[in-house]
Amino acid sequence: MAGLGRGRMCRAKAALTAGMAAVAGLAGLTGAAWRAPAAAATRDPGGATISVLYSDNYVFDTDALATTWWRSIARQWTKLDPSAPLHEIGVGGTDVDEMSRAALLFRHPSETPCVIQLPTSYIGELAGAGRLAPLDSYLNGASAPGFWTGMPAGVQQMGSIDGTVYAVDAGSTDSALLYDKAMLEKAGVPVPWAPKSWQDIVTVAEKVHRAEPKVWPLWLASGNAVGPTNVLEGIGNLLEGSTNPTMFDARTNKWVTDSPGLQATLQLYKTVAEEGLNAPASQLLAADSVGQPPLLMQQGDLAIAVGANWYTGEWLPDGGAPWSEAAQQIGIAPIPTEYGQAPGSATTLGGWAWAITATCSDKAAAFRFITLAQQPTNQLETAAWSGLVPPDTSVGTERAFAGSALYQLQFSTYAEHGTALPNDVSFPVYARALDTVTGDFALHPTTSIAAALSTMNQLITEQLGPGSTETQS
Repeated sequence: MAGLGRGRMCRAKAALTAGMAAVAGLAGLTGAAWRAPAAAATRDPGGATISVLYSDNYVFDTDALATTWWRSIARQWTKLDPSAPLHEIGVGGTDVDEMSRAALLFRHPSETPCVIQLPTSYIGELAGAGRLAPLDSYLNGASAPGFWTGMPAGVQQMGSIDGTVYAVDAGSTDSALLYDKAMLEKAGVPVPWAPKSWQDIVTVAEKVHRAEPKVWPLWLASGNAVGPTNVLEGIGNLLEGSTNPTMFDARTNKWVTDSPGLQATLQLYKTVAEEGLNAPASQLLAADSVGQPPLLMQQGDLAIAVGANWYTGEWLPDGGAPWSEAAQQIGIAPIPTEYGQAPGSATTLGGWAWAITATCSDKAAAFRFITLAQQPTNQLETAAWSGLVPPDTSVGTERAFAGSALYQLQFSTYAEHGTALPNDVSFPVYARALDTVTGDFALHPTTSIAAALSTMNQLITEQLGPGSTETQS
């Protein structure tokens, strides 16, 4: 399940010069200077090696930035705990390549790393298989580390399964509405645009369609080309803002395949498809669809996108679609809830996280490593050099992060009202069902809502069993 952070395979990469400029700003970091984790004072003796499995060229925007960050972490760890050697296990390729390596290492307890940097989409699978250690004892009570207490509830929940925390967020992806100011103004829409409901989005897309018939008014990610990423960066943002946002009912352990919220969300997809407001199916269903919206906006072909925070990094000098006028041309707004009901905006959250394996012989030392990696300066470098939103909201307000790409401060603010995607091991099945019906609307706009709901239920029950779904009213 690739696509939960801004990596090179299908996302933007920020300019190396921009990343280095962010480092220059670290010296003046307000309230975020490096400090040794408090737990270091109670270090356990023994000097066991702490091994860390990580992606060495998918999280950060360049290999050089990844090397700089990991070398710095190694120096910091040696200073913090010289008796416990750090063994870094970097894996090239995508997140899938890294997790394939993890699966091989898990076969031999003696080779299993203590700490894993992993996409949040894998937490449920590994926790369900007993591969990850619970972290609650390190995070509860007055002794909870600052990096944890500084996270919004939705960000904390990204690593939680059935009330137990198995991973802590290292950087998030969230979404917003990005729009072309000139196109909206030509359509008679005042900017800055501040839609208050889904109907506001449809109304403005209709106006753009009339004023600019050759422009695609809206991008709503659809289809199965990029898997769960189309839920994270597309329909999930709308479903979470509906009146019934539940995907997985934790009380019954069932997936919701019919509810007023799901019906309303699918109706929005149907409406924009029927009126020709969404991008064409040839674009939405293409294998490289996830990376297209920033390029389409840069080319003047797209007016509005439900898009992720990594989009704006594409417009940096070394991004996929360099665009020096982006700040003047593009505006941003939070994705409104269905009717503007509280909290007024919604976004789904995904990203990368830190976890400790169940077989780690020195879990206390492993958690000290995570605490070190989550120090404000290290969080800031991770965010500025990867396009991810820092988990601690105080780090997200720092100038060095806000200046790393366009609208990063706003994306950090929107994450405060974000909701983690379900971590259940069966989420990919549900995501595929959602993606399938959005793709059906793109190909066949006359598809009925009842037919779409039936398709979802059928796809899920075929794979998970007849008792795996439910209807909510």
